[in-house]
Amino acid sequence: MEIRFQRILLATSLSLLISIGIITPAKADQSVDFVLFNEDTTNDASGNNTSLNESNVDVDVDRRTVLEDILDNENFELGIQFGLMSIEDFETNGWVSAHFAYHITEFFYAKARYGQSEAGQTSFEKLVNVPPLLTDEQRKLRYYGLNIGYNLMPGEVFLGRDFALNSVFSIELGGGTTEFAGDEKFTVNLTANYRIFLTDWLTWDIAMSDYIFDTSITGEHKTSHNLNFTTGFAFYF
Repeated sequence: MEIRFQRILLATSLSLLISIGIITPAKADQSVDFVLFNEDTTNDASGNNTSLNESNVDVDVDRRTVLEDILDNENFELGIQFGLMSIEDFETNGWVSAHFAYHITEFFYAKARYGQSEAGQTSFEKLVNVPPLLTDEQRKLRYYGLNIGYNLMPGEVFLGRDFALNSVFSIELGGGTTEFAGDEKFTVNLTANYRIFLTDWLTWDIAMSDYIFDTSITGEHKTSHNLNFTTGFAFYF
């Protein structure tokens, strides 16, 4: 009985040893593979695993060549406008003007302007049968002066869903001289200007101005406001 029990115990022990011998090498192989995997990988600066054995990848990037002489650098502007001018006490009449501007920076510019109109009759002349207050030559109004402008609101004008034109709204302040009624008057000029860029060298201009000067033509000394609405085109070069 005792010998039989010893045989059973010996057989069980041998079976257990054989099982351990089979399982242990498999686990060892897995551990070696895990260690080799960890050795072949490393963390880059962003925390992503990258393989040390990974070959370098050549990235084919198409580089664009920019020619400096193609870039626009037009700082000078030459324009012509037509419109109407309301000369205080002398009706609303036609107006034509031209300007030459230099764009100092992206926002500031200086503009020299010359314009002319011709005054109509006053209400007094129409109602009362009296000799004209002014001769034909004295009714001609001429203005020349210099403005400083500021591009206040650059933007875009959309014509449809897929087509847009650049635009800018600017304000101007300046002064000059008005020749009218045989006299020269110092004039303050205020202008609001809206430009639409049809191309990089051509704009469509819309402007509203006020020419302010003192006058006493009708016998009363006062400051007159002469409103002016114009539209035209300007060329950049």
